Amino acid sequence: MQAVCSVSPFRLIYLCSFLFLQSVDICSGARIIISLTNAMRSKSHSFTLATISQGLVDHGHHVTVLSGSNRGTDGFKETSFNDSLIYKIPYTQDETDDLQDKFTRVSFKKRSIVDYAELLPVAGEYFQVVSTSCKSLFDDPSHLQRLKDQSYDAIIGIPFCPCDGLLAEYLNISFIAFTASFRYETFNEFTVGIPAPSSYVPFPLIEALTDEMTFSERTYNSFYRFVFVKYLLHVWSKPFVAIQQKLHISPHLSIDDILGKAKLWLVNTNFALDFPRPTAPVWIPIGGILAEESKPLQQDLENFVQGAGKHGVIIFSLGSMVTSLMDGELDELFAKVFSELPQRVLWRYVGPKPRGLGKNTRVMKWLPQNDLLGHPQTRLLIYHGGINGVYEAIYHQVPMVLLPIFADQPAMGARVSKKGMGVVLERAKLSHDTIKAAIEEVINNPKYKANIEHYGSIHRDTITSPLETAVFWIEHVLKFGGDHLRLRGRDLNFFVLNSFDVLTFFIVISLVILYTNYLVLRTCYRCCCRKNTRKQKSD
Repeated sequence: MQAVCSVSPFRLIYLCSFLFLQSVDICSGARIIISLTNAMRSKSHSFTLATISQGLVDHGHHVTVLSGSNRGTDGFKETSFNDSLIYKIPYTQDETDDLQDKFTRVSFKKRSIVDYAELLPVAGEYFQVVSTSCKSLFDDPSHLQRLKDQSYDAIIGIPFCPCDGLLAEYLNISFIAFTASFRYETFNEFTVGIPAPSSYVPFPLIEALTDEMTFSERTYNSFYRFVFVKYLLHVWSKPFVAIQQKLHISPHLSIDDILGKAKLWLVNTNFALDFPRPTAPVWIPIGGILAEESKPLQQDLENFVQGAGKHGVIIFSLGSMVTSLMDGELDELFAKVFSELPQRVLWRYVGPKPRGLGKNTRVMKWLPQNDLLGHPQTRLLIYHGGINGVYEAIYHQVPMVLLPIFADQPAMGARVSKKGMGVVLERAKLSHDTIKAAIEEVINNPKYKANIEHYGSIHRDTITSPLETAVFWIEHVLKFGGDHLRLRGRDLNFFVLNSFDVLTFFIVISLVILYTNYLVLRTCYRCCCRKNTRKQKSD
């Protein structure tokens, strides 16, 4: 005790000051932009980024939400950010919602040549809105100057729209990418430098491929990855290249190079759902970030669920963007099937109630989906295959019947089906019998419940939660940068990366050795032949 008391007051002040400064250095908040420059973003994208934003605010960081005027801070609670910067875009929320609905309706049709011909102009309009919204930001000098003056440390954005990466490069700050799915069609592992063998890594999200592919599927997978996506990237990047050149944003770099400079990739993947494949230190899986323990239901909903008795409840939802099946006949078809089931059904539905709706079915404009999935009475989720809802079902161990509509949903269905956590309905084969058979198969066959309990346990068996993982790695790159996490393959050209130069060297050396051996053997042969000829003549 005497030794402690003998420390001089000046030393104590110095020690306390040092510890205080150290704590400030570690715990003081960084200034971070959550970028929502994609005017066509879905609600699920906003919810996911809002969850990350809340985690950062809770850790003392200052978060600014950057968004176009059509959606603003929709999906963000007031507590999940400190301030916002809303820039004007030439589209209203109704206009972008109508376009999203149109895109979804066309995508949901049976896939014929006529349907694809109808989809292309809608997709073109979709991408036009995305690129124009980005241009609106960079055409606003006052907002750009405000972003510069605030001295931000990092931008967190979704690389589907290169606008976020361009803005990070323009402001000369760190870019942290969040992929709302396993990957995007306009993004591939080349951007990060991760090897992705097309023999067992299924690439297109719009197709139902697994890690076990036939020869024709592997051929298609390779073509899609090495040819189609390259073309898609070229077309998709053009309007953003124009923005880059106009503002002289690192003109020596391609859009892909700029995205490849990301310090961190937070990826909405989890190997309880996805297939194993090569990864990298910079590639951090945070799949299932929205899944959480269920909360008690409102009393009227609880009464409905409990009233189902031993048969339980089925949840039917097509996500935040699809309010119905967009087809009156299909709505009535599902309503008829549901009316014949012993289970009660909760159906997220907006619009006039379908004819033939059974007494066991309750339609609602909004469902507390996560809370319902965590209820012990829930037996099945019928879903479109959106990634966040699939993770919630896995987290709560509820088997699924999936009806993929567009985007990454076919890929989600392939994974759920391959792992035996549910079955997939095909749009072209929907009928009363196929729908009812799928529901009864999943509910009555115990293998689906057993499989999803297995993968649900894998999903939960982690050191930290997906949100804690995301916040930790964001803070890590803010402290130390991300160069120590990057694969150097990103900096190598195709031939060096795949060691074609080394292979060529070995081939040349082998040919030289073979040719040298040939010359030696030929010389020996000729010498022997000459000796034999001379000997015969002497004889």
